[in-house]
Amino acid sequence: MKKNKIILFLIVFSVKFIHAQDIHYSQFNASPQNLNPAQTGLFDGDWRFVGNFRSQWSVIPVPYRTFSLATDTRLKTKLENDAPAVGLVINTDKSGDSKFTTTQIFVSGAYIKKLNKDSTHFISVGFQPGITSKSFNVAALTFDNQYDGDSYNASLPSGENFPKTRITYLDLGGGLAYLWRKNNRTLVNIGVSALHMNKPKQSFFNNDGIRLDVKTSISGIAEFPVSGQLDVLPTVLYQRQGKFQETVFGLFGKYHLRPVDGMTTAVSLGGFYRMKDAFILVANMDYRSFNVGVSYDVNMSKLIAATNHRGGFEISVIYILKKVAPFVAKKRVCPIYM
Repeated sequence: MKKNKIILFLIVFSVKFIHAQDIHYSQFNASPQNLNPAQTGLFDGDWRFVGNFRSQWSVIPVPYRTFSLATDTRLKTKLENDAPAVGLVINTDKSGDSKFTTTQIFVSGAYIKKLNKDSTHFISVGFQPGITSKSFNVAALTFDNQYDGDSYNASLPSGENFPKTRITYLDLGGGLAYLWRKNNRTLVNIGVSALHMNKPKQSFFNNDGIRLDVKTSISGIAEFPVSGQLDVLPTVLYQRQGKFQETVFGLFGKYHLRPVDGMTTAVSLGGFYRMKDAFILVANMDYRSFNVGVSYDVNMSKLIAATNHRGGFEISVIYILKKVAPFVAKKRVCPIYM
């Protein structure tokens, strides 16, 4: 009878469980602004649109549903070697019997500097202010006081008093990224970021001592060809928040198919290993301006007694709009009337 009361207490008041509510994707490179604000605008194109969806632990009583939408672009200026960029990302996350919901709206800004004349080396500095709101639904829970001795009676008072069921706070993040891009098949992208830099308050009882720890991340991805049509993509991510940490290694093979209308078409297969937690299988496809990824986490942690190795399903979609400059002949070969 006390099960739901205990779950609510742990989710709402424990720093550990609040940490677990951070937006989290296995395909972290497919959610660039959530990974590092300095990745804003750091792509080949004019506009980028990103959608992410994750469903985790649907086989146990506290499933997670996470959804994100984002867009970013570089601004046109008269600067020759620098380019400011802006972006917007919206995240929603819901979990548990209490419908614990996290909603975030972030505005990203980055300043990208070209380091050499042939435009192969770039460094980017990003900043990301935003608003986060967290809430839970008391009506979705049952308490021991609502049992009349024989059965559950929803009309009985719960005996619990919650000063508030929603908190809203300013959330600040920042990051640094370096990109070396020799061509479309050879690149290195390394980044460092810090989120929740202002350590916002997390208490539903006005307890100033409960704050969200700063989350620091180090990420890296590289791509290089090993044959005429095959590329290899090693990937790494390390994150730390308070006393919690996560290390992820990945390796992908990318096979280039025949281009469509001169645009890249390729399929990628590979996966990640999240240490002491999960194997993540990933399939990815590039088609024209789209990149679509699908992944599944095979749980290997101590939670396997409840999950039976079933973890999280995830899908990502990226669309890059790249305007093609119209061709204007400098000299006409023939008269107009011909």
